Amino acid sequence: MAGVAPKNGPSKTEDEIKADELHVRQIEAEKALKSANAPWWRRADPLTLAILAAAGSLVGNILSEHSKAKDDQALEQTKAQYNLVLQAMATNDAAAAKRNIHFFIDAGLLADGDCRIRNAIDSDNPVLPSLSGTAPAGPANLLSPPLVASLYNFPPGVDGRGQTIGIVEFGGGFDRKDLEQYFSRLKLPVPEIIAVPVNGGGNHPSMTDDGTDMQTAMDIEIAAGTAPRAHLKVYFAPVPKTEGFNAADFAQAVRQATADQVSVLLIGWGLTESRWKDEDIKLVDGALEQAAKQGITVIAPSGENGVTDGMTDGRRHVSYPASSPWVLSVGGTTVKIEDGKIKSEKIWRDGQSATGGGVSEKFARPDWQNGVKVPLRADGSTGRGLPDVVATADPAVGYTLFVHGNAVVVGGTGAVVPLWGGLIALLNQANGHNLGYVTPRFYREFGPAKLFREITEGDNGVSGVTGFKAGPGWTPVAGWGSPDGVKLINWLRTHPDGTSTAANVTACPATTSQ
Repeated sequence: MAGVAPKNGPSKTEDEIKADELHVRQIEAEKALKSANAPWWRRADPLTLAILAAAGSLVGNILSEHSKAKDDQALEQTKAQYNLVLQAMATNDAAAAKRNIHFFIDAGLLADGDCRIRNAIDSDNPVLPSLSGTAPAGPANLLSPPLVASLYNFPPGVDGRGQTIGIVEFGGGFDRKDLEQYFSRLKLPVPEIIAVPVNGGGNHPSMTDDGTDMQTAMDIEIAAGTAPRAHLKVYFAPVPKTEGFNAADFAQAVRQATADQVSVLLIGWGLTESRWKDEDIKLVDGALEQAAKQGITVIAPSGENGVTDGMTDGRRHVSYPASSPWVLSVGGTTVKIEDGKIKSEKIWRDGQSATGGGVSEKFARPDWQNGVKVPLRADGSTGRGLPDVVATADPAVGYTLFVHGNAVVVGGTGAVVPLWGGLIALLNQANGHNLGYVTPRFYREFGPAKLFREITEGDNGVSGVTGFKAGPGWTPVAGWGSPDGVKLINWLRTHPDGTSTAANVTACPATTSQ
């Protein structure tokens, strides 16, 4: 027992006995913590780890204090402080942990000289449930957003805090019960969502098979599954009454998101360029330009109908708004996974469907694409090439979602939009400011620096029309390739662009307890 000398050994001093006693208490506490049911400080959150490190420093100081203890009262105070720290660290109750941490900071027991811990506790509640999501139960070849994030090496230690992801929808809606079931399966918090009506639209789940609810669920569940602490604003415009889109509604949704200063704007909708009126493209593109110039990363899909974009004239076509130079255009791949890693990745094409990609007939080639080989148009002129990047989109290796009370599997380049949106939100958070209009940097920096997984196999030919082939460098079917989140954030940290303004920085508050 602690405090009792061996029968045949020399007697211990009082200080040595007290040191032994404290050591035993420490061992017992460590055993208790190891057996606890996933206490919040053990979860993959950088702030909670920072808190733990600060507490560890405190414990170290406490252990060194035993030699200075002059009486039992001093030792008991040391024990009491140590036990208080253990209580705060072991609780799974967010409110209790918050109160405890405030107490330790205010009492000088927990170092927080830069107010980093206090700021995050007050604004973001980093002691809420685990952010390390796992795939829902299902066939092994199906994917969940957290699993896809791990496959693409999304940066660790960030979760989208301080970011607002805007989502444009046309009709449909979401059901809170669906989201609760889905994120419960992922062991992630239900995202904070605000539905924003645009020109008479609203969050109105159709409960039909028209695809609008599915699109909304896909955007929300994939974006929040990769950036679980980001705020979401869903801009619901009315369902188009005729073929195509109402350009006024489309532009207004983008303008509203711009006015709300979202960090990232997801547009999972598109239509073949040739089916848009020139004046309508001009109206919508004016809104996209304004969003980009105000520091918003706008993302749109290259389409699911291959090189023809669904047209039957035997020619190559691309989709708008993915063809806009103000947009980050994303395409799709097929991945083969072994042992939790991507073994191979090629262009997604499964017979009837394939990733979009090609050369715009509406937009000239931007100067930032001068360094890559964008094919000429049929008339020999130059145009904007797309996509810029890709990620897994094959429905056969699809994303698991939850809609209308049922688990479903989806794919397509529309699923790549929220995936890349979540990644941009994470990069924004980790980088300390928003990337904003980042597409030119993909061509001037990221691509040439080989920060992506290069896709060199496959093409997007459909319906007898020859598609574009993947290959080294940028191609009009795979862009620069699929993401490597760690490579991207490491580059951003060592190559700041010097033009973005810091965002979401909270000033050190006055010392108060809650």
